[in-house]
Amino acid sequence: MRSRGRLRDITGSCCRVAAAYALLLLLLLTSPLVSMGAETVLLTTGEWPPYYSQNLPHGGLGNQIIAESFALEGIEVVYEYLPWRRALSEARTGPAVGSAGWLRLDEREKDFLFSESLFESQRVFFHRKDRPFDWTVLTDVQDLRVGVALGSADEYPLDGIMASGKGTLNVARSYASGMKMLAAGRIDVYACNLAVGLYEIKHSLSEKAARSITYHPRPIFKETNHLVLSLRVKDVQKLMDRFNRGLRRLKESPRYNEMVEFHLPIARSE
Repeated sequence: MRSRGRLRDITGSCCRVAAAYALLLLLLLTSPLVSMGAETVLLTTGEWPPYYSQNLPHGGLGNQIIAESFALEGIEVVYEYLPWRRALSEARTGPAVGSAGWLRLDEREKDFLFSESLFESQRVFFHRKDRPFDWTVLTDVQDLRVGVALGSADEYPLDGIMASGKGTLNVARSYASGMKMLAAGRIDVYACNLAVGLYEIKHSLSEKAARSITYHPRPIFKETNHLVLSLRVKDVQKLMDRFNRGLRRLKESPRYNEMVEFHLPIARSE
């Protein structure tokens, strides 16, 4: 009887140890900041070349800046590429802890912390060379067919302006398709980030179509681009502080300019 009692005690202890181990493993696997012994963060991102793209070396300039800034703090980054709206939604609700590549807007600050600036750029109007275009204030485009890309329409103050005129706001499925709409004459002007637009002209259009497109030098606005981290994440401010510290170290080193020179030669050549 004693041996059976000891067996029950041993069996019970083993079950408790196994249950505790399973719980610990579950916590490790579901923690947003830890993955199999290495500190890791999962971030969503999307297609916005040359800044963000799964088809570019290191995922584009923005994704490389983020990954190397975190690496300086001993954190590895895993990226999940999604359509931009879904990327922000999954960063808000999980499992990702944040998302790479966002303009700072008041409504986004309700759910996210914004990093220090990753890089600066500008939005401009692209147009066909055979259709001269000039503007001083945004109401100058209210009677035109204006194109924007899906996912960025809310970043331009155009809805009210277009509603007061005879023009239309045309939302393209992607940045490439927006440029193709412009080349085909289906829209009059295309509001787009300068470097992104130049990239799409080079990579999405034929040589003949590419030669037909130019842009107005007046910026619609200048912008800074950011990493966002979800406010639902435990100790999110500490994580953001670590990222910003790594980002500052990266910017103070020659490495930052080397990355810009590598990823943005097309923008510099214009």
